[in-house]
Amino acid sequence: MKVIFLTHHLKGTDGWSRYANDLAQDLQKQGADVLCLVHEYTENSPLKQERPLGAPLGYIANPFASFSTAKSVRGMIEKFSPDIVHVIVEPYATVLPFLGNISLNSLGKKSPKWVITVHSTYAFLPILVSGWRRLVSTILTRKLYAKIDSVIAVSEFTKQHLLRHMTAIGEQSLVANKIDVLAGGVHMEHATPNIPAKNNSPKEILFVGALKPRKGLLEAINALAFVKTNVVYRIVGTYKEQDPYIQLLKQKITEHHLEGKIIFEGQVSNEKLQALYANADLFLMLSTNNGADFEGYGLVYIEANAHGVPCIGPKDSGVSDAIRDGKTGFLVDQYNSQTVAQKVDAVLVGNLIKPEDCIAWARENSTDKKAAVMLGLYKKL
Repeated sequence: MKVIFLTHHLKGTDGWSRYANDLAQDLQKQGADVLCLVHEYTENSPLKQERPLGAPLGYIANPFASFSTAKSVRGMIEKFSPDIVHVIVEPYATVLPFLGNISLNSLGKKSPKWVITVHSTYAFLPILVSGWRRLVSTILTRKLYAKIDSVIAVSEFTKQHLLRHMTAIGEQSLVANKIDVLAGGVHMEHATPNIPAKNNSPKEILFVGALKPRKGLLEAINALAFVKTNVVYRIVGTYKEQDPYIQLLKQKITEHHLEGKIIFEGQVSNEKLQALYANADLFLMLSTNNGADFEGYGLVYIEANAHGVPCIGPKDSGVSDAIRDGKTGFLVDQYNSQTVAQKVDAVLVGNLIKPEDCIAWARENSTDKKAAVMLGLYKKL
């Protein structure tokens, strides 16, 4: 089977690229031939890449960008002759209405089937813009979902988000009968094979992700002010000291007298990241949801589980698919600081979550298993 991916790059430094890179590599291991159409080349990648795409956000409500890209993409599709064209980064789907009908009959093949993965915020683009741009985006959204043969939602929450907004524009029928829920997976080679007894003092809490408001760091800091257990909260992710959000976080740290208990690790090597996961007693990320911008799933929770680390996350997002409440961690109201603090103490002191249950859940969500399911979905089209 031949598959084309549309993604911005394959560096694995964000949710889109990690999903694309992991899925493409595991599809290849299972016999698929994958070509990735990208915006930026990724050096030392084992995957084939061509670079016809622009920056993803430049395609939102911008038919001129979509139209100008379509010619290059069409040529690459006709040359590679895929069975499947899979849009990984949602804004690139706006190119589809301008591709026309691609026939591969001269090569003895049927036209490719069109697949899109919807992750979270960008599943329904019109809500991200206003005025005439919303009208343009709505028209493109109708056309692209009419062309799509299969929609893969990374969580039930994302699926319902898309259905709700498609219903609002009178187009639920374009997607209702072709959505499957299938999250991304994690590589189990980094998993901790044997969980040693941890005697950390203070207890180690970990965050890994983008340092931005949606990731809930402010909510986590507010909750840690009520935690009774002696803890240190390590925050892993690139940031700029002058960023107003970082300044707000540090202000709250001072107000709550948490200096020395919250450590900004910055960007770390993969080796150090795996060591931080292995040493953590708890993974805490309280992502927020403003209706349009939300956590679609959260592979980092599964990554933590692969090391036997329990997780605490929000219950009003796709995280409810990533955390098995009471089994691999807890789902909480991220805005209720005292309730979150109680769960943190319960995990760290009460040992309510078993490491082996966390690892078992991660194994169920390994990249090879997810790729096998995806191949099955492709073959049904």
